Amino acid sequence: MIRIVNERDDYLEVNISGVDVSIVGSVTDYLNTLDGVEYAGYRVEHPLTGEITLIIKTDAGKLKARDAVKKALANLKTTLAKLSEETKVL
Repeated sequence: MIRIVNERDDYLEVNISGVDVSIVGSVTDYLNTLDGVEYAGYRVEHPLTGEITLIIKTDAGKLKARDAVKKALANLKTTLAKLSEETKVL
């Protein structure tokens, strides 16, 4: 489940639950490679609740925060599809 806590053109804070922290870490890594992203990070609120907060700060003139997330997810999807294809030969 994803719940938006705070959103502006240059800032997005979302609470995520029911997702492994490694997925959020991968999204964060992709976010930090995008031109226009000034900061992307996450914190695990508590290991027993499974709630993770993802925070993105962008230069809104270059890239809106919501668009940055969409772009990072698309890049991750492409990478995972490529990895899936490459592992079929194993």
